[in-house]
Amino acid sequence: MPDSNDDLLAQLSGMAVAGGDMSNEDILGLLNAEPEPDPLSAVDYTGDVEADAHAELNAIQQAFRDRAKREEERFRLATDSEFWFVLCFRTREDKELFLRNAKLMGVGDKYLDGYAAARILGVPMEDE
Repeated sequence: MPDSNDDLLAQLSGMAVAGGDMSNEDILGLLNAEPEPDPLSAVDYTGDVEADAHAELNAIQQAFRDRAKREEERFRLATDSEFWFVLCFRTREDKELFLRNAKLMGVGDKYLDGYAAARILGVPMEDE
């Protein structure tokens, strides 16, 4: 187990380079992910091995059920394609002119953070 986030980042970066399967976004996701809750933290141990083992098993089974629910929601969000749209221009130069004139070039030139673009354009992102 790495001793620090720097060690973890180095280890994950090495995996990305070596395996080629992990993107920088994947690495960032792992670093910023909430840790899984300890399923045994709520178990009240009695000293009775059989009862304690039964309580641990129940807690672990509940953790799997809870994780399955979270994974179902994560999958739904990950596969929802209705959270983006596309603007098209005739040329790259026209696209870049639009981004520069809209003051959006600093946000990106292909995939832009919609919230950052809304802030720059003065578009409210709350229902009025």
